[in-house]
Amino acid sequence: MDERDYWLRLEYRVCHELDGLRHTEARPYWCDGFEPRGYFVDGPNPRILGHAWMGIGPRYQERWEFTLLLDRPVRSAGEIEWSALLPPDDVTRWLTVDPGHKSLVIEPSAAVRDASSRASVDRPVR
Repeated sequence: MDERDYWLRLEYRVCHELDGLRHTEARPYWCDGFEPRGYFVDGPNPRILGHAWMGIGPRYQERWEFTLLLDRPVRSAGEIEWSALLPPDDVTRWLTVDPGHKSLVIEPSAAVRDASSRASVDRPVR
């Protein structure tokens, strides 16, 4: 998976995660894309910053800020293993939605198996 494919897949994965949230405040939202703007990948707090287009209902969109937290520093964005940053469908707790500040925090390394998902019930935990 290359970087371009990652951002497109993340858009759909965020929509899926928002749809499954238990608290209703974030459920009307959907994601319509990411625009990465800053790559801070080689320091003590590696992250990518940018804008996400968040839809509210069928016709309205807002530009939100997003932070993608990386689990380790790399020398350059070219060294990022993009496929490792895409949370599988059977995990949760990797996305923080803050409608008040219009921001998303994406932390793939914080993901845990979703006890309510069918996949987590059908598959043994290893």
